[in-house]
Amino acid sequence: MATEEELNDQTMTCFQIVAFVGDAKSSYIEAINKAHDGDFEEAAKLVEKGNASYLEGHNAHTSMIQKDASGEKPAQFQLILLHAEDQMMSAETFKVIAEDLIEVYKKMEEKA
Repeated sequence: MATEEELNDQTMTCFQIVAFVGDAKSSYIEAINKAHDGDFEEAAKLVEKGNASYLEGHNAHTSMIQKDASGEKPAQFQLILLHAEDQMMSAETFKVIAEDLIEVYKKMEEKA
């Protein structure tokens, strides 16, 4: 059974994950909008910004998994953990969509 302090630490890590990957998702969506407007240089910068934010969230998540696997701090089910992992998957999906759409917009501009 986790102590209150351990649950608070896990909760804070979950909030960090949500914040980082939420920022990543926003950057990917903004990149799509920039590509739609033909600003591919800014779109690429936003994808890179999103990737950096996503990596921060991924590192926090990985740290939590490593502590759980080692038995140091077993993860406890919390709704916020479920939300954090859902947000990670959503951000990752938006990354793929953003990269594909940027390429589509580039090809459309080349043919125009």
